[in-house]
Amino acid sequence: MTDISDSPGDIYKYADRAQAALLDMVRTVMREAATDGLAGGHHFYITYYTHAEGVVMSDRLRAQHPEEITIVLQNQFEDLVIEDAAFHVTLSFNDTPERLTVPFNTVSKFYDPSVAFGLMFDVEAPIVDIVSLDDHDAIMDAILAAEEKQADGPADKKSKEEKTGEVVSLDSFRDK
Repeated sequence: MTDISDSPGDIYKYADRAQAALLDMVRTVMREAATDGLAGGHHFYITYYTHAEGVVMSDRLRAQHPEEITIVLQNQFEDLVIEDAAFHVTLSFNDTPERLTVPFNTVSKFYDPSVAFGLMFDVEAPIVDIVSLDDHDAIMDAILAAEEKQADGPADKKSKEEKTGEVVSLDSFRDK
């Protein structure tokens, strides 16, 4: 956690302590959801830095989200495990299950739209070695080619056509 104390004389580091307490509240709520399921219409939007230390995710997913990703814990998640330092969850991205490990100290935003409750944490973005644009394009081309090859498998073409999705902009959830 970044030192966000307002004053050099703040030996008690109130801002850091408040942020730690709020993150502990998020951890507790997620632990309850892992044990009892999500109550009512509650669901969570969780944003974290994909290159932060301790984050575990596939290279394919990291290439698609090189800085931050927002995941949604609502209806389709599995094996949510909450530890003191991190949480683990399996989510599906383009019909591909992904096991994620997210340290709590990498979470930059938490939002529960069912009650319009949100938090932003002062988390320092990790310094990432930026690949050249040519390298990035080559990586993305390889990922897209692999996904196309996987999509051309023995799956029924009609069932592929029936699957439709809707893109939802998260801008409405962000502070401006």
